[in-house]
Amino acid sequence: MSINIKKTGHKSAQSPVNKANNTKKNTKSSAKKATKTADSDSIDLTENASKLQQIEQSLQDIPVIDTGRVEAISQSIEEGQYNIDNEKIADRIIKSETALHLKKKSS
Repeated sequence: MSINIKKTGHKSAQSPVNKANNTKKNTKSSAKKATKTADSDSIDLTENASKLQQIEQSLQDIPVIDTGRVEAISQSIEEGQYNIDNEKIADRIIKSETALHLKKKSS
């Protein structure tokens, strides 16, 4: 409903009783439209839900920490055989920073 503040338009002012009646009518018609829409719309999530459960289960089966790798690295550090590749680390830091910078630019 539009309100003409300057009262220069062609719409006539409604009495409070008419406004209340119109509000009731609009509410009823809106409710009917919503019911019709809700009845005709449906979503089937059963296939997606089962896929999601399968994914969640497979993720639960994956260990968070690869204990074998941790033990192997720990042993090589203790034996003094663990080599650090400074260039590889620097390259990965640069790639990470570049990706963050590009992400900030696109946001």
